[in-house]
Order: sequence, then structure tokens, then C-alpha cells
Amino acid sequence: MSAQEVRVGFIGCGRHATQVLLPTVRQAGMDLAAICDLDKRRAQRATRRFGAFRAYQDLRRMIDEMELDAVLVCGPPEMHAEAAAVALQHGCHVWTEAPPAPTAVEARRVADLAAGRGLVAQVGLMLRFAPAYERLARTIADADLGAPVAFEATYWPPALPGHDEPFAFDALHILDLIRHLLGDVEECSALRADDGRAALTLRMQGGATGVASFLQGGPCVRESVTIAGEDAVATVSDRVVVTTRRRDRDEISVWRADRLGPGEEACTAHLRGYLPELVHFAASVSGESEAAATMAEAATAMRLAEQIAAQGEVQQPA
Repeated sequence: MSAQEVRVGFIGCGRHATQVLLPTVRQAGMDLAAICDLDKRRAQRATRRFGAFRAYQDLRRMIDEMELDAVLVCGPPEMHAEAAAVALQHGCHVWTEAPPAPTAVEARRVADLAAGRGLVAQVGLMLRFAPAYERLARTIADADLGAPVAFEATYWPPALPGHDEPFAFDALHILDLIRHLLGDVEECSALRADDGRAALTLRMQGGATGVASFLQGGPCVRESVTIAGEDAVATVSDRVVVTTRRRDRDEISVWRADRLGPGEEACTAHLRGYLPELVHFAASVSGESEAAATMAEAATAMRLAEQIAAQGEVQQPA
């Protein structure tokens, strides 16, 4: 089976699913066989709009009747974990949007279920798949910066509806990216406010130390990651531009993810990481690539987020 032959069913017809993910499933080359939603009319509309074969309201029936290779899930975290478990028990590989479960413990249960059945369980940790961050990861892996010694990360996403704990759910993305780039977190401390704002200081097992800022729904959206090595410093700005300054040179090299070639521009889904993550999922299901951004990795990042959130709110002076 090739990645293009992966037959999938999609669960959820909310805003993010219909505006971002379902259009990207086709771009990723997968065979979109069916769409499922508790709201029959929404499922039928999405099925017509995105060219699926059939609409369903019941996940188990969809899996039984459509002979699916994989199930993709986008809804509230509770639905992610429940639907993923059902799909895995029926022998289907799974991709879920993040967070994959309400808690890290529940995500770990799903990860163990996938491992026990030899199935892929990938989570929508799109940052690590964005071309700009992939380039930064290669630069670090190739030792072009020298050994990483320090980093700064800013992640100020727009407000997302339905997330009761913004930090525990949405800081998952930047925590996963930091771990992906620099390895496991050895030590972390945090200042948090009751609205989810947070400022973190982290020490990584490889020795790098740094700070990360999280703010959801603030006055502006901002995203930036800087890694300082012994020989150079690289910065990714807004998931598009990568700038590198070497220690022994004055010039700055600039690479743009939205310029793939003369007159060629990448689509938004590609730049933001949504298309590459689904392409990778299809390749993992078909056996062409090793699984990445797995449920187990997501559970680890979620556990870190929960530990930070449990440190309590920042107390305001009297």
C-alpha cells in the first residue's frame, strides 16, 4: 500500500475540521472515504463538499462498512480519546487533533493501546512539521549551529473556543516543539496567571537553557523561536522566515518557507504544518516513514504542561 492508497474516515465537522483539515486531507493524497458527525446534516454537507463517498453518524458503523485503513478525529479532547480508542480496537490507525485527550493519563492509555496493536497513533502537533521548523531541526541535527546553549520561544496563539485550560491544552504545541528540537526537559519553573498566561524557564537534558512565553488570545498573534549554539544563532519568525547569524561573520542569511522556487509559493496549510503532518501520517500508515508526533510523545508533553499548570496562579500584590 502506498501513501496515496490510504483509505480514511474523518470524524468531526466543526470549524477547524471544515476550514483547515478536511481540505488538507485531499491535498495529502489520502482517499477520503467517509465523514462522520453526530449532526446528520453537517456530515452530509461535508461529504458533498469534500467529495467523500458516504456520511455517517456512528463511528463503529463507518469503520465496519467502509473498510478503512485509518481514522482522523477533530473535535473536543474527550471525543479524540474515545474515538481513537474505538478506531484502534477495530484495527484502524489513528490521527487526532491536539490535545488528544483531556489528560495526559488518558492520552497514555490510548498510546499503550496503539502500541499493543502495532498501529500508528499520531497527534496534530503541527509545529514540528512546518517547513521553517523542519529546517531549524535539520540545522541543529547537522551541528551547523554548534552545540545548543540557549533558546527563546514565544507562542501567542489566537483564542480557541472550547479549551477550558488554555495552558494545559494549547501550550502543548510549543512544549512539544521545544522537546523535538532540544530533547527532554530536565528542569522547569513557571509564573502563571489565572487566564492561562505563562512565562517558563527550562533546562534541557542536553544542557541548553531558555525561556518560553505563552499567551492565548492576546492583542496580537506572535510566534518566534530562537536557538543559540556555540557557533551561530538561528531564529524562526511566524513559521515562515528563518534567519541565521554566524559567530565569525557579520552577514545574516535568510531563508523563507513561502518561496519554494522561482514564482512558486507554498499554500497556507503547507506553511503552518497541517499538510506536511497529514502527508507524514499517510506515509507512516503505509509503512513508508517512521511514525512521528506520536500519541506517546503528546502524552509526555501534556504531562509537562499539567505539571506546570499545577504550580498555581501568580499572586497579585495587595
